[in-house]
Amino acid sequence: MRTKRTGIVTCTICAIVLLSLVSCVHRPFADEYYFQAMGEPQDIVVTMDMQRIDRLPGTSALTHSEDPSFAQLLSRIDRLSVTLYNPAALELTDDVIDMQDIDSYEFYGGVEGNIPAFLTNSMLLWNDDWEKVEEGRVRYYRNDWLGLDVYAPQRGLLLFASDNYMKVYQDTYKHRVTRIQRGLADRMANALFGFYIASPQAMIDVGLAIPQTVLAQMESMVLVIEEHDDQTLSLGGVFTMHTPKLANSLSILLKSSYISEKRRNREPLGDLTNLFILEEAAVHINGMSLSEEQYATFSELFGSLTTITTGEKR
Repeated sequence: MRTKRTGIVTCTICAIVLLSLVSCVHRPFADEYYFQAMGEPQDIVVTMDMQRIDRLPGTSALTHSEDPSFAQLLSRIDRLSVTLYNPAALELTDDVIDMQDIDSYEFYGGVEGNIPAFLTNSMLLWNDDWEKVEEGRVRYYRNDWLGLDVYAPQRGLLLFASDNYMKVYQDTYKHRVTRIQRGLADRMANALFGFYIASPQAMIDVGLAIPQTVLAQMESMVLVIEEHDDQTLSLGGVFTMHTPKLANSLSILLKSSYISEKRRNREPLGDLTNLFILEEAAVHINGMSLSEEQYATFSELFGSLTTITTGEKR
């Protein structure tokens, strides 16, 4: 039932934007990325380059539609950034998140692109399916049947929330505080897909053979899927540990795991010079080729995230 609701939610957001399109694209924040204000502990932050997202496995629901109007809209959206959070997670645990349970998460975020604020909000105002809500000087529109709050606070940005619009408005717009440092944000924005978590309690097993005990020692994790000139995909990332000693141990673990896998599959090791780079308390991964097992793991990850944002059953 929830997947059906989220599918309707996504289509509704897209229809709102589509009906009020104009010719130019506007970036909401000139000096930083919108998603940099996301990333509270236990949150999962996902940002996608919607112009290139069809390169990723498991994202066909985000990129293809038999409806020509919907397809036109997809071509005009630049970026989708979503925070997933579990409102029932009242106690911190060291359990790694099971992607099968991710559809129980609530979400909020923003769509950036060709979005004129005045026309979008005016359309919502005159639509009987949407109720105007005012909290102090803040207004937004709510659809109880969809379970969705939306509003375009400025040109180029549409905010949405499944549960609490004031949270997305205050945290990512009005009183935004940068949580994701610029270097990590640049890496996420330049990739097809960027994934960020800032709490060991929210760590996800992504097929890198990292023990749960090591995941629990991480301060933050950034993963990106990058595309090369030959259209191949590779994994990149930055794992920030609590201490340089822990980072050194993780670096050794990742190298050993990578070499063992290559030898087991009788594949050439390739150039390891810049594959793993240790920098104080951080371990950087650059251009790691995806094995079949890792490709399957990420397909599952993208498919689970697509289920949240579109309701498409896999």
